[in-house]
Amino acid sequence: MLNLKSKSIVVTGGTKGIGIEIAKSFLKQNAKVFVLARQKPKRIIQAKGNKAMFIQCDIRDIESLDNCVKEIKAQSNSIDVLINNAGGAPMVNALTASNKFHEAIIDLNLSAPLNVSQRFAKIMMKQKTVSNIINISSVTATRPTPGSAAYGAAKGGLVNLTKTLAVEWAPKIKVNSIIVGYIETENSILHYGSKKEINKIAKTIPMKRMGKPEDIANACLFFSSQMADWITGSALEVHGGGEKPVYLDVAKPKRN
Repeated sequence: MLNLKSKSIVVTGGTKGIGIEIAKSFLKQNAKVFVLARQKPKRIIQAKGNKAMFIQCDIRDIESLDNCVKEIKAQSNSIDVLINNAGGAPMVNALTASNKFHEAIIDLNLSAPLNVSQRFAKIMMKQKTVSNIINISSVTATRPTPGSAAYGAAKGGLVNLTKTLAVEWAPKIKVNSIIVGYIETENSILHYGSKKEINKIAKTIPMKRMGKPEDIANACLFFSSQMADWITGSALEVHGGGEKPVYLDVAKPKRN
């Protein structure tokens, strides 16, 4: 049972990519959705006749974040689900990247989700019903990713943060994370190079396709549903089976 009608959902980074599909998935369930981002979306985010409410916010800026929380409180009687989706980082050499760059990446992908969670948790703790916080992490949190040292470290920290907050804030708030694999979005070509390269990557995934934003949105719906009532502190891997070991392409072990 989803039973999300009239529930209030907050999605950071909710105006593009994975975030916009998460927002739409909850709108389809007749939830009240707030999307947070620095820039206003080109089009109104809507689904099934329901429209998301956009609030301009830079989650890295404490004053901007506090104003955002106040605005949402004024428009909603409760906060039922917070999805910390905002994040990302360009590829860069850890040896030559500046300290300022590393700090900015860790701030966006780890410190900001903590600050956002803390502020909304203070509201959630006063509510009668159990609330949910869902942190969007990445496979870079669990394996080496050259070119993404600070990003991977931050996402790994986000998984640990999830487990810690799940213990600290239980039983009033459930906190879970999603380990996201390769996802094809409107900006995939900018990241991977070309459609041809995307297809090559897809062939390395056991499920033989890259993920879709809807795959992550469905995981968010699950964590927000009654089916996940006793699940907290978990890290759900949504990556199509991950990546097969490199040695399988190098060595050719005999199989019985």
